[in-house]
Parts: sequence; structure tokens; C-alpha cells
Amino acid sequence: MTILLPLGIDGNSRLIDLAQLTVENAADSIFVMDVEGRTVFANPAAERTFGWSREELVGKILHDVVHHHYPDGRPFPMMECPLGQVFQAQRRLEKHEDVFFHRDGTPIHVACSNAPVMRNGEMVGAVLIAVDITERKRGEERQRLLTNELNHRVKNTLATVQAIVSQTLRSSPSKDDAQIAVEQRLKALARAHDVLTREHWQGAGLHDIVALAIAMALQELATNATKYGALSSAEGEVHLTWSVTETSGAPRLQLQWEERGGPPVSPPLTRGFGTRLIERSLAHDLDGSADIDFAPTGVVCRFEAPLG
Repeated sequence: MTILLPLGIDGNSRLIDLAQLTVENAADSIFVMDVEGRTVFANPAAERTFGWSREELVGKILHDVVHHHYPDGRPFPMMECPLGQVFQAQRRLEKHEDVFFHRDGTPIHVACSNAPVMRNGEMVGAVLIAVDITERKRGEERQRLLTNELNHRVKNTLATVQAIVSQTLRSSPSKDDAQIAVEQRLKALARAHDVLTREHWQGAGLHDIVALAIAMALQELATNATKYGALSSAEGEVHLTWSVTETSGAPRLQLQWEERGGPPVSPPLTRGFGTRLIERSLAHDLDGSADIDFAPTGVVCRFEAPLG
């Protein structure tokens, strides 16, 4: 947009007034410094963004107020500062990103433009324009973490699928049995992922899903109980209980699957896929422990894992 003002006797003053209004109402922080880097002007946006009033900033070297150290805590000499380069080279420094600090010490990510103020070929000061991009940087960091987490979960899921298929094929007595077992296990995996996706991978209620690994374990226990255990009998029952306990100040989940009223149980001669999944993979995925007791009165499986 171009603003045309009629120039007359007071044309220059009107242009100065317009420039002053523009700077005062700008959404970006604007600082003006003398040749020593001392602040001579800061607009209201700068006051709001960095927490210092104009009166407090005037006369102070701006670098020492808002740019005094690196984000990691190391001192930040003026000569290493991009603004310092403007004073030394006396030329404009195009937009770049940096980290300034609020009055309370909070880091503020900014996109800056620095330029010398020249009069008759001589530098008389400098201007700094800073745009607060903290929220954008947080969004970029969240996106980076999400991408890394997604890559991690995809790799884990593919490894789980590979293990399901390969171990099921090895332990199934026939091709038909293998097909049914693979389908059931992949459906359990898919249901667990559906819940987590619905909750944006931020976790879900225990009544929906304990965790992806536990969901797979419960699928194996339920399948075994339906074929051979308590759920194969009209009088059989499965009791699923859980609690959270504190150990050295850290909460831990304790979950127990207990079958009752079914046919007598005897320990298997070999460890099948389901048993290996529970005792090895589950403990590894949850950084906890899992134990299966083939008690004569019914299978009892206990999980324990840290929360948080």
C-alpha cells in the first residue's frame, strides 16, 4: 500500500508524524541505538516482548540487556553478536534467527534484521527489528519429536509384525492354524494402534488399553484361555486386576491375570510364541517384568512396569 501525503509547509512534519505512528504501532520489536550500542528508543512491542520499559532500556547497551549470553549459558561478547558485526562492518545484516532473553530470563527465539543508520556517509547509530518466533520454534520442535517418535514406532511395529509372522509359522502345527493365529494377532495389534491413534499417541485409559505390548499379551492369554484354560469351561472365570504402587518415589503398575474354575493346568513341555511374547518382549518393551505361573488351578500371569 502506498500512502501519498500532500507536501506543503508542514509536509515534512506530517511524514515524521506518520513514521512515528507506524513505529509505535508496529507488531514487531524495534530498537534504535547510538554508535556505542546504547538504546535510544524502543517501541511498545519491544517493551511487551522483552519485559523492559522504554525508560529502563534507554542509555543501556542493548546487547548486554537482551543478548548477554548464549542459550547454553556461555557469555556472549558483543564482538561475536550479529549486531556487533553491523557496527564493525557498517552494513545491513539480513534477517537471521537468534535467541534473546526476556527480563525474567526466559529465552525468546527471534528473527532479526539489523541495519546501520547513516547520515552524510557516516554511521550515527543502528536499528534492530526483532520478530518473536518462539511459538513457531516450539511447533518445529514438536514436529521434529513427532517425526522421530513416528519413525521409532513404525520400526517397532514392523519388527513386531515380523516376529509375529515368523514365530507363528514355526510354532503352528498346520498352515491353517498358522493363518488363523497370524490373523488374530495382527487384528489385536491393529486394535491397539486404533486406540492409540484415536488418542493422538498421547496414551489411553487403562480400561481401553494398558499399552500396546500388554494388549498383545492379553490377546495371547485370552486365546489360550479360550482353547485350553478357564474360558473353555462354562464355570471358568478370568480375574484381571491392577494397582499402582510407589517404590522409592517412582510409581509402578502391577497387573495380574488369574484364571479360575477351568480344567486342571500343567506346565507346557515347550514355550510357545505367546509365552515368549509375554515373558521376553513384554518385559523388554515395558522395561519391567512378566511372569507366568501354570498353577494347577489356572494360569496366573503377573506384569510389573514403571509408569511415567
